[in-house]
Amino acid sequence: MLNIKRRHGLRQINCLRIGGNIMRSEKNKILSAIAAAATCTLAASPAAAFDLTSGYYMTYGDANSYSLPINGLEVMSGPGQIDLYTKLGLQSQLDNPIAGMDNAYDTPSANNVEGFRMGSGNEPGGANPEGSWDRIGWWDSSLEALNTALDLTKNSPIFYFANNETGNGDNLAGWGRVELTHNGVVIGRYDLTNDDHDPSNGSPGYGAPPVGGGVGGTGDPLADAGRYTSDGAAPLVPDFLMSGGLVCADAAGLVDCSQPHLFEFQHNLGGDRAAYAVVFPELNKQLAEVIDIVASNLNPGETLANYALHVDYRLGCGPEGAFPQVPAGGNKTECDPNYATNGGSEKVFIGTLENIQAVPEPTSSALAALGLLGALGALRRRYKA
Repeated sequence: MLNIKRRHGLRQINCLRIGGNIMRSEKNKILSAIAAAATCTLAASPAAAFDLTSGYYMTYGDANSYSLPINGLEVMSGPGQIDLYTKLGLQSQLDNPIAGMDNAYDTPSANNVEGFRMGSGNEPGGANPEGSWDRIGWWDSSLEALNTALDLTKNSPIFYFANNETGNGDNLAGWGRVELTHNGVVIGRYDLTNDDHDPSNGSPGYGAPPVGGGVGGTGDPLADAGRYTSDGAAPLVPDFLMSGGLVCADAAGLVDCSQPHLFEFQHNLGGDRAAYAVVFPELNKQLAEVIDIVASNLNPGETLANYALHVDYRLGCGPEGAFPQVPAGGNKTECDPNYATNGGSEKVFIGTLENIQAVPEPTSSALAALGLLGALGALRRRYKA
């Protein structure tokens, strides 16, 4: 017998596991006590920033992708909140009011648009560079401007993604690359990718964790992003990972949703809240080094204006290869709905840890009571060994 509750994109399933060591129907009082303790802790320190290093994430190339629903966190991005962030792509409120930084790309919102790509035709500032920091066909910012927005002396950038697909069934293909330049020369390149480009590991799967990725260091939980190095090549279809949709877990960890499970986490949360927080650990380390170089005047006369950050992200089907097709008829795209941009406009924006709030529901406490976080801790120790 199942009792399903839906809150903040999470369906919590209370059930009795015959022959197992978890009987949720007998642990309600324990979970309630844990929840109360967690709530009191949050209330006692509302200004404390969250430390994502203790959270659960999947590693895709150079990036660690944190599911905000799984970690019991939320980042609001509706019309009343989106101007708090540095905006890379959305459909309205495109302005970034800081000199030396691109405005956001205008992203599509229609079922007859198969994907989104950056290019000279939709470049926010037009087809001519606005400054030495600006690269046509990318979202760009001088580090001086990004520092004004985020205070890089205290904060590392976090890339947030609001997945706004149709209903709870359709998903979305995505890929991204971030480059750091010094006087126009690339000094760092970091990919969000589903493929580690190692033929000995075979082709990655496409799907929600634990199906997606599936090769060492890419598409794995709590893996080491340092094991992947971008070769700078343009992405192909296997590089695109699946965003959105349902992710399921039992007491031991993530499982395919077709298998028995205890928890369901929905990631099609709409445009008013982010589903993912993406962190590039090596990029953040390099940014800290650049801040120190400038502060120490190791290159006399240089400032953060000599450095720039460039972002290329791609959603849905496109020219990278043969994406799966599903004939839809009418004016709809034939790009498979599990790859295409459907429903409302997705939002990509940059913030910091200060933007993260705890969901007023004891998701992580419940997972801890079920032993899931303990299992994830064991995974972390295994990958660090």
